[in-house]
Amino acid sequence: MKKLALIFILCLLSTFSEAQYSQWKFHIAFEDATGAKDTIWAIWDTLATSTGVDTIFGEGPVHMDYSKFNVFIGNPNSDTTKVSALDFLGSHQLYVYAINYQYPITISWDSSLLNVSLPPPVGYVNYARIQNDYFFLVNNDNFIQQFNMRLDNHVLAPPYNWGSQTQFPMEFYLIRDPSIGYNDPLLKDKYLQIFPNPFEQSINISSSDEISSIEVFSAIGEQIINKVFLNPIILHNYNLQFGDIQPGVYFIKFTNDKKQLAYEKVIKLH
Repeated sequence: MKKLALIFILCLLSTFSEAQYSQWKFHIAFEDATGAKDTIWAIWDTLATSTGVDTIFGEGPVHMDYSKFNVFIGNPNSDTTKVSALDFLGSHQLYVYAINYQYPITISWDSSLLNVSLPPPVGYVNYARIQNDYFFLVNNDNFIQQFNMRLDNHVLAPPYNWGSQTQFPMEFYLIRDPSIGYNDPLLKDKYLQIFPNPFEQSINISSSDEISSIEVFSAIGEQIINKVFLNPIILHNYNLQFGDIQPGVYFIKFTNDKKQLAYEKVIKLH
């Protein structure tokens, strides 16, 4: 009898061990200057789908009190919700909106969930970023010009006076990409060469990876150039003309065919 009980307990523990990794649930908490709070959830689960609304995970419409502080995202039916649920092949791209808030806003999350390799099917999260006009210039990772959520567990979003001049919508990216491996940084040196720098009128770009777009931003976050390749291509001394753009510091954003990002700072002399 004791032996059967022990086997039963071991089976329960085994089931629990597998179940606890069958779902990856990640919260992003927001608190404004008045102390009002709200939360967005990102979920990976083998039962979720990449299309439609998974009501069993809470992706359905949320009826909010519009007189209070709320953060929200959109679901596939264009309803406001607070949960994004995907299967383990999907990547979370969250456009977070807010109403009735006062700056500054504190954003926090559990970074330990982004820095450990978990058993399958969760695996690992090797890309977790916050992006908008503010975090393009004020961030903890100058290489990517976004806020790297894997390096910290909170950040302050204050008012600012450049670009859109508003923190919302705020873009969050949570990506599991087996092609780059856990903790492998998105190094531009792996597939990009840019010369000359500084330059006068144009720069030459070569890549060993297929590039889907090239964007150029001024030092205050204004988009100056936007080149989109409908069919991603490998660049061979691609000449990017800056024309009559004023001398100064610019940032070039590259997106490859795997939706990985890389940034390069360049200086225009004349």
